[in-house]
Amino acid sequence: MYLAIDFGLKRIGLALGTMYPRGAGVLDGAKNTEIILSELASIIKENDVEAIVIGMPIRSAGEEGTIADKIRDFADKLAKFAKLPVYFEPEQFSSAEAKRMLVDNKKSHTRAGGEVDEMSAVLILEQFLNQVERVGLDTIKPDYI
Repeated sequence: MYLAIDFGLKRIGLALGTMYPRGAGVLDGAKNTEIILSELASIIKENDVEAIVIGMPIRSAGEEGTIADKIRDFADKLAKFAKLPVYFEPEQFSSAEAKRMLVDNKKSHTRAGGEVDEMSAVLILEQFLNQVERVGLDTIKPDYI
């Protein structure tokens, strides 16, 4: 089972899956990192998570987004805490795509409810799983172990 994370300073969207990703809720990104790690540990244990995928925002010019350093710091702490491999999945416009999908499905997409963040995590995991299917997990090197 994979856990995907759409990391944000206000909300952290989550998704789980091996073949078909599904939303797994939203955490409060404004909480203390140790509390977030503890909440993630529960999710990891309950779902037998074997690896973590975190979206890494990439701008259209190819450089990492402004939050990249915070994501790297969080990923390092999470890998050490969970003792699981962490993969970065490059993502562009996942939030915009998530909003579009929610609107197309006539669902509310208020940022306060976190639906967009959760759907973004689903899209990140879907993209990662497609890559695993194409090239195999053996050829994808974790960013943190």
